[in-house]
Amino acid sequence: MSTPKSFTLTFTGDVMLGRLIDQLMPKHVTNEQDERVVKTFIEAHPTFFSKGNYTPTSPWGTALRILHSSTLACINLETAVTTAPTPWPNKAFNYRMHPANLGPILHAGGVDYASLANNHTLDFGISGLTETLQTLQSANIAHAGAGETADGARKPAVLYLPRASEPIEQSQHRHTVHIYSATDHPHAWISVPGFNLFDYTRDTRARLREMLVGAEATKPALKVFSVHWGPNYAWHPDARVTSLAHFLVDECGVDIVHGHSSHHVQGVEVYRGKLIIYGCGDFVDDYALNTEYRNDLGALWRVVVREKGGGSGLGLERLEIFPTRVERFQARLLDSGDADHGWVSHKIRELSAHLGTAVNAELGREGEVVVELSGE
Repeated sequence: MSTPKSFTLTFTGDVMLGRLIDQLMPKHVTNEQDERVVKTFIEAHPTFFSKGNYTPTSPWGTALRILHSSTLACINLETAVTTAPTPWPNKAFNYRMHPANLGPILHAGGVDYASLANNHTLDFGISGLTETLQTLQSANIAHAGAGETADGARKPAVLYLPRASEPIEQSQHRHTVHIYSATDHPHAWISVPGFNLFDYTRDTRARLREMLVGAEATKPALKVFSVHWGPNYAWHPDARVTSLAHFLVDECGVDIVHGHSSHHVQGVEVYRGKLIIYGCGDFVDDYALNTEYRNDLGALWRVVVREKGGGSGLGLERLEIFPTRVERFQARLLDSGDADHGWVSHKIRELSAHLGTAVNAELGREGEVVVELSGE
């Protein structure tokens, strides 16, 4: 009998690779305003941004070590991937990146999965969504939350631990992971069949239950729900959000809720042995700084899972949180002595305690914040 193995799934919050980040790449979409703005950054910081210095590895910065060592890496892709010229009307922010950049950047980061159910996937309309889907498929990046049809948007991405591309010994097991994706905004996109939008009504719960339980042909070893929800800039998830999170665990068999949208870290809840990350925070982008909520600070959220006896399934073991900061359009892992590392650590402890979840007092050996999940 083989020794039970452990695996790691690393999650990020919003990865916004459009606008100024796209302009820094040799091939980019046409946008005169963004071109003017990025030119000022290049002139101010030629060492960082002059021609050829910002490459597909650059957005990931010093976080590459954690991403590359993970069994699976999962992000929320917060931009359309298209050259479509017409933005969705009456929307404050419309993001897009050139399709030529998606594969090289996500492959450089070791990304396996991208969530598409968020408030920027349709920023350039149906044609932009179609090109986004085609580009992800061409790059062989698993995705969920949007599709060519309603059924396609509701289907999970199917991944494996270890990856399907990795050989295993005869005595080893390959475990199936299903990742679903949905969002509660914007309501204006409710008319788009290929976008997985939900609200907090009883009817929606019935639909989610059917999607997550009734439509499954086989039960996966691990079920993840990646969800873009709640208002921006609110430390605590509201009652609708926490109630839905508990429903996902209680009635839909979800093991990990991967929450994002708030633009800053929120608390973690260990609920009936399952993990709810309410808000991962922003991971890499070009956004203006909110000094109160520190939207430049986020984290890599690494979940360690271990095989049960005989390889019969997977159990959650612990959550390891690695604080990060966005600097010059790059993600930077923070050293435990950095004041911002302390800020993120304190916030996560404080906000998780409000949810009834204890965070280890001591940091892990790599400076990570640790939440025990196994109960051992």
